[in-house]
Amino acid sequence: MQLLEHILVREVLLSHSMKTDPDNIKTVKLKKILRNKIQEKRDNLSDHERLTGSKLIAERFMELDCYITSKEILAYHPFRSEIDTTIIIREALKQKKKIILPKVSGSYLDLYYIKDLSNDLSPGSFGIMEPVPSRCTLASYKSIDLALIPGVGFDRDYNRLGYGGGFYDKLLKKIPAEVPRIALAFDLQIAESIPVMAHDLKVDIIITEKEMLASINDCEDLINNK
Repeated sequence: MQLLEHILVREVLLSHSMKTDPDNIKTVKLKKILRNKIQEKRDNLSDHERLTGSKLIAERFMELDCYITSKEILAYHPFRSEIDTTIIIREALKQKKKIILPKVSGSYLDLYYIKDLSNDLSPGSFGIMEPVPSRCTLASYKSIDLALIPGVGFDRDYNRLGYGGGFYDKLLKKIPAEVPRIALAFDLQIAESIPVMAHDLKVDIIITEKEMLASINDCEDLINNK
């Protein structure tokens, strides 16, 4: 089943289960409106703006102590107009760090080590580049010591607006609590407020081309010097 089908099925089931809860129904609608608005803005970025912003964000990220000391990084391949995470992936591989990428499996994400972006990936669910199982090795959630978490939007309280499939909500619950969860986003993806529900989980750090926000001590000194 493709990613879009997963999302549609999930939305139907979610809507059915929340018929008696007007607040949840309202939150789902607000999320959809905000998601469309932010994605439209991000899609309108020029190639130059996207590349320039991606490089600045990657530089900020790779200056973090938690990156420098990391050994196994959960990352993701860029989709549509997301920041270009391959900048980080390629550099991390050069530094002999282990890179883990997700692959959609039913309603969950399986994790695999990848060594070569050119040879280890192929288009998967909804056209997103995913690890090819026959070329990669399965990874354990427990081995992750740094996690990059994608999202459509974020706010200054570290709330995350996902794509609606619920994949990362499930994944975040499996990652060890002490692992820093970092969001990389363009400044236009920072919203005044993200509608949240009980199952939504926050990130620890948000890095844009203009600033960095951190709810953990690892980045305090770096933020003060920016």
